[in-house]
Amino acid sequence: MNRQSQLHWAQVKVGILVLVALAILIGVIMNLEEGMGLFASQVKFRATVVHTQGLKVGGPVRMNGVDIGNVHRIAIAQDSPNVEILFTVQKAVAPHIHRDAKISIRPMGLLGDKFLEILPGSQTEPALEPGSVLVGEAESDLTNLASGATATLDNVNSVLREMQKILVRLNEGQGTASKLLSDPALYEQSKKAVQNIEIASEKGVALLEKVEKGQGTIGQLMTDKELYVRANQAVKELNALAGKLNDQNGTLARLADPTLYKRLDNLTSRGEQLLAKVEGNQGTAGKLINQDELYQRADKLLTEVESLIDDVKKNPTKYFKFSVF
Repeated sequence: MNRQSQLHWAQVKVGILVLVALAILIGVIMNLEEGMGLFASQVKFRATVVHTQGLKVGGPVRMNGVDIGNVHRIAIAQDSPNVEILFTVQKAVAPHIHRDAKISIRPMGLLGDKFLEILPGSQTEPALEPGSVLVGEAESDLTNLASGATATLDNVNSVLREMQKILVRLNEGQGTASKLLSDPALYEQSKKAVQNIEIASEKGVALLEKVEKGQGTIGQLMTDKELYVRANQAVKELNALAGKLNDQNGTLARLADPTLYKRLDNLTSRGEQLLAKVEGNQGTAGKLINQDELYQRADKLLTEVESLIDDVKKNPTKYFKFSVF
């Protein structure tokens, strides 16, 4: 009896141990489904993305490269065709997720596994409330890169085919480029052009050497210190002249006086009036300038006076009588 009791008790202890182990295993599995940590408190959030890119339930949730939670559920949203992701994070980390936070689905490596990356947002924003929805995006994986690479290869092949056509035309001597490669006359012309450029370059170097040595007009202008001093003195004199012109007590400033301007304007007006009178035969000056009759009479009188003087010179006795007694 004692042996049977001991055997029965041993079986009971084994059963209890198995039950405890199963309970612990079930608790761990359920805890992993809810989030990281065995007994740590979790906070739930939601996210919406266009495509999961292969993200699986139970996948890690990371922030700044640290695992802080797990993906709990992935399903199509009720109000849109987008994908809704339910995930949990550690309660101690939740206050660091701000209102402007975002999520991104990123590949873990080359094997195709994905994880949910949380971008915490700005610290100036308040903390995100539990249960809030984050807007997310998926980074390009190798599949997208392969599809993009296929399109790129197609473009490269198209470009290579076009280049092949161009090379065929060059070999057949078609087009301007082919003539540039195969025409001897054009080669000779290019050679002469290069020679002319070399000659011009040599002349330019020689000219620069003369300038550096102070030869020629340009060289003297560049090296003559006396010319520099004279130019500097001329600039100083020009500055002094400009200062005098800008002086309010100078002649130029006085010419800008409104009183002087009025006097000059009045004088100009009077001159115009005088010219108008002269042109209108008014006054003595106007008649002297515009009346031909007066000119003719004066010319006739001058002619008669000249004739009288000549006659007096020739026959003085006719006009003057002399007697001794």
